[in-house]
Amino acid sequence: MPRLTAKGQARRAAIVETAAQLVVTGGPDAVTHRAVATASGLPLAATTYYFDGLDDLRAAAVEQTLQVEAARVERLVGALPRRSRSAAATAEHVVDVVLGPDRRGDADLQSLYERFLACGRHPALRPLLRAARARIDTALRESLDRCGQPGVDVPTLVALIDGSVISALVEGDGSARQRAEQAVVAALGRPAAPRSRPA
Repeated sequence: MPRLTAKGQARRAAIVETAAQLVVTGGPDAVTHRAVATASGLPLAATTYYFDGLDDLRAAAVEQTLQVEAARVERLVGALPRRSRSAAATAEHVVDVVLGPDRRGDADLQSLYERFLACGRHPALRPLLRAARARIDTALRESLDRCGQPGVDVPTLVALIDGSVISALVEGDGSARQRAEQAVVAALGRPAAPRSRPA
């Protein structure tokens, strides 16, 4: 990869931005050199010049998408006043952090999960997904702390949300987000199981 001029950096950034939009609307498999060139209005040669290959272009696009989403969640948590909240109010914030505050309908949530699954089928993208998950988990811990619910098992809570949403999406009754919030309310109202002492 040659050292880029300011013009080259701007062109590469424009290509990544276009590819990221394709990831959001169609998943990583929607990103091809030809599709990005067509959508960006740049010559096909530009999409191959600035990247080592299609995997490199997809990774840059997925990373930008994940960075934008994580930063939005972190701003949301940072603006959350620190005070004790009910389980229902906490659950609403928790689900906002995990699913995104603007994803309300089942169609949006299905698109989100389909994109994650599609990204997971590409081994080169899995480290990016793990890093993004860790970043969201950190934001979720902070959100729970700000709501007066410290010490909650975050991986278990995320798995509960994921399972609730996927089950609701399969059933197709339009209640995916509501079911996720109800599952979180139930989990927050349940005392943690005591840890067994080693023999």
